[in-house]
Amino acid sequence: MASKAGDPSDIESAGEPPGAEDPAEAPATSEPPRAAEPAPLSLFDFGDEPAAPPPPTPDPPTPVPASKRASAADVPAAPAVAPPPVQLDRSEPAAESTSARAERAPATPAPAAAPVSTARSSLDEAPADEPPVGNLLDGIAGQPAAVERLQAALASPLPAYLFVGPAGAGLRSAACRFAGELLAARSATPERERRLALAEQHPDLLVFDRVGAAMTAGQARDAVRAAAAAPVSGEQKVIVLSDVDRAAQSAPILLKSVEEPPPSTVFVLLAEEVNRSMETLASRCARVDFEALGEADLHAILIADGVEAGRASFAAAAAGGSIDRARLLASDNDAAERIETWRGLRSSLNGTAAAAILAADTALEATEQAAAPLEARHEAERAAADEQAELYGTNVGRSSLDERHRRELRRVRTDELTMGLAVLAAQIRDEASSGSLRPEPAAGQLHAIGDAAEALRFNANQRVALGCLFIRLGHRGR
Repeated sequence: MASKAGDPSDIESAGEPPGAEDPAEAPATSEPPRAAEPAPLSLFDFGDEPAAPPPPTPDPPTPVPASKRASAADVPAAPAVAPPPVQLDRSEPAAESTSARAERAPATPAPAAAPVSTARSSLDEAPADEPPVGNLLDGIAGQPAAVERLQAALASPLPAYLFVGPAGAGLRSAACRFAGELLAARSATPERERRLALAEQHPDLLVFDRVGAAMTAGQARDAVRAAAAAPVSGEQKVIVLSDVDRAAQSAPILLKSVEEPPPSTVFVLLAEEVNRSMETLASRCARVDFEALGEADLHAILIADGVEAGRASFAAAAAGGSIDRARLLASDNDAAERIETWRGLRSSLNGTAAAAILAADTALEATEQAAAPLEARHEAERAAADEQAELYGTNVGRSSLDERHRRELRRVRTDELTMGLAVLAAQIRDEASSGSLRPEPAAGQLHAIGDAAEALRFNANQRVALGCLFIRLGHRGR
């Protein structure tokens, strides 16, 4: 027996019959040692045999089930008693949580419901002391032909429109009003749509303004992605693209979306003119022309706004056909003083760079004073936006608001400079008419003013542009 256990070669040469005898004898003599030996043999040498694996498996489980059966007899007795308490414990906390929630319910929702309802009433519903907004297109002043065409387009709008008109003709305001009517026509709450669109706070009215001198390719791609998305709150979405006449690089990106937008999207493009860079883009749109507002139209609009007659006459005459400029001048008490400052600049010019730069700095200082009323309005808009963000718990749109404020400040400075150049041009024409200035120098000075106005329109350095102008005016005047 010792030789069989110690010499594995005898077991290998024995073949299958001894292997069959060994497991039969193993449980009779000594179970632990022989149960350990056949296990490696069946695993490594006789893996194909079905008889080798069974011996190791029944041997280890036999003691374990015996112990487990004893514990299993004990365990069911314990769980049989334990489940009822577990169910009781689960039911009790549930009852407590519901009662606790019921007690907390009147405490928590009450303060939260009040501000939400007030916020919605201020934005979505008409204030009790204000009449309904009505048709927004009626608020487009001095453009009867454009209003008639836009009113007819509401029944069956086209995929894209192109508003063309000079700066200050109210293209942006007209686009938002047209968008408000489009959104209201397909909504169960038309008054809400009109109010939000008029304030440029409607989630389905997206206005894309150029950041620099022209609309970038990134802005164009953002507009394309916005056009492909579904409307947020209704069935219609309106996308307004401003200054597309300065979008030579981004026009090809916009072309496909403007030509074939989703059925729920309407494009409104704004441009001062249709140049060669946007001819293809313009051919995909229905064109609506806006005329420059005359002095009489501006005066009537200001009177309707409640401006005093004398101030309205001054603002309308100095606005250069811009309704936005006229309204800003009507609220500016120092506008007349700044105009007198511009009229006195030519008398200080002597053809030298020093005098020209001094005159440019004087003009720019007056321009900064002109931005004060706009900055006050911006401060009020930021405060209103912060209040809404506190009510709604979000500050969406603040970055676009800040960007629009920067753009408006630069625009009002450019408009102020344009007004000053217009004052200089009118002064030169008056001198030429009276004979105090010869026609040739007068024509040269007017040409120099035109060059400066064009440079400022394309965001040239204002100090440099004015300095060059005043040098030319100083030489031409002598």
